[in-house]
Amino acid sequence: MAARKDTTPDRVREETHEVVVIGAGMAGLMAATTLADRDVVLLEASDRAGGRVDTVRKGDYWINVGTQFTEGTGPLIDALHRHRVHLGTLEGKSVALSLGGKQVDTSNPFALMFRSRMTWGDRLGLAAVGTRILANVPFLEMSPDNRWANRVRAKLDNRRADFVLRGVKSELAREMVRSWSGQWMGCEPEETAATQFVFSMGILLTDPEKVDNLTLPEGGNQTLTDILAADLGDRVRLGSPVHTVEWTEDGVVVDYEDAAGPGRIRARRAIVAVPADIAVKIMPGLPPDHRTAFEAIHYGRYVVVGFFTHEEGPQRWDDFLAVSTPGLSFQAVFNHAAALRRGVRKPGGALACFAGGAEADRLFELGDEEIVARFTADLLRLYPELEGKVEPGILRRHPRVVPFWAPGGRATLATLREPLGPVHLAGDYLLDMPSLADAAASGQQAAERVLASLGAG
Repeated sequence: MAARKDTTPDRVREETHEVVVIGAGMAGLMAATTLADRDVVLLEASDRAGGRVDTVRKGDYWINVGTQFTEGTGPLIDALHRHRVHLGTLEGKSVALSLGGKQVDTSNPFALMFRSRMTWGDRLGLAAVGTRILANVPFLEMSPDNRWANRVRAKLDNRRADFVLRGVKSELAREMVRSWSGQWMGCEPEETAATQFVFSMGILLTDPEKVDNLTLPEGGNQTLTDILAADLGDRVRLGSPVHTVEWTEDGVVVDYEDAAGPGRIRARRAIVAVPADIAVKIMPGLPPDHRTAFEAIHYGRYVVVGFFTHEEGPQRWDDFLAVSTPGLSFQAVFNHAAALRRGVRKPGGALACFAGGAEADRLFELGDEEIVARFTADLLRLYPELEGKVEPGILRRHPRVVPFWAPGGRATLATLREPLGPVHLAGDYLLDMPSLADAAASGQQAAERVLASLGAG
C-alpha cells in the first residue's frame, strides 16, 4: 500500500457518494453488484478487478492461475446461474497421489495403502494420519447447533494441525501431510489450527463429489468477475489505492489516489473488502479489539505455473481434477480440463502446478525463469509423455491467498462481524470456511446490511 502523500485541501478532488466499496475482489464486486441500484463507487488498487481470481485463456481451454475451483452454495452459484455461465461438472473425477511412478486414487484407501510403493512403516504412518483426519470430518459437516460437533470444532480450533503427525515416524507420511497442507491451504501444518486443515484434507481423502457445487465455470473463475465488473462499468475505478478510511457516526471519508492525483470521497456508508493486513493499514482508527482480530488472520502463499499442452488422445491424468506430487518442486497439479473430459476427448489440455507454504517461500527468492524451468522439468518428470507438447509456463506469485488462523486465533473473528459504525466489512475470512463462495456471500451480506441501514432510497 502506497504511503499517504501530504496534500493541501485545494489540491484534493472531492466528491460525494452514498456508498463506497474498497477492494474489487469477489467480495467487493458482489457487494457493489448488490448495491447497483444505489449511488455506489468501487475503488481497486490494482489495474484489474477480481483479486485472487485470475484466469488465462487459450482456445478451448483455460487455466485458473489464482483461486482454483468454485464450490459451495449461495450468492456465488446464484450469480453464475443468473449470468448463464455454464458450470463444467466434475462428476466422476477424483484426486490422486503420485508416488513411486504410480498415480493412486486417494478416495480408494485400499489402493492408496497397498497398491502404491510404500514400506509397511509408511503405510502405518499414513493410516494413522488418515484415521485422525477422517474421524473428525463428520463433526465438521454437522450443524453448528449440534453440541457434539461444537465440542469437536472447539477442540480442533485450539490445537495445531500437525496433531495428525503425533507419533508418526514415517518421513513419507510427514512429507505428504506438508504437501497437502501446502497445496490446499498455502501454509505449514505447524502454522494453522486443525479445523481448516482437517476439513480440507477430508475432501482430499474422501470424495470431491461430496463438496457442494465443486465445479469449473466455463472460461475459468474469472468469467464471473469479468461479468460483474463489466456490469458495474465506470463505477469500478482501477488503479485507485486507498490511503485512509476514517469515519464518524454520520459518515465516511476515504482518501485515495489515482492517475489524476489525490482524491477524497465522502459517503454515508463504506464496505471494506480487502485482506486483513491492508484493512489494518488503511483504517488507523480501528478499535483495539478489531485490530487484534485482524492481526490474528494469516494468509497462505502460493507459486503457480500454468501450462497449456498439446497432447492427443486419452491421458492418464484425464480422470483426476488434482494430483498430489510430494517430492517435486510443486506439490500438486490441477487439471483444468477435467470438466471438459466427456465423450470424445479434444486435443490439448490445461494444467496448473502449485507450490504452497514454506516451499512457496523458498521459490519467492528465485527469479521467474528459474521457477518456470524447475516446474517444467518436474512436470515432464511426472508425465514424460508431454515432452515437446508443453507451452511456456505462465507464472503467478501469490504472497497472500487463503486466510487461516493459528490455534485459538479464530475466537476473535466474531468481532469483525459487527460494523464499525457506518463501515461494514466483507471478505472470505468472515464466514465458516474461507472460499470463493464465502467471499461472495460476505460481500452480499455486507451490502444488504448497508441497504437496511440506509432505508429506502
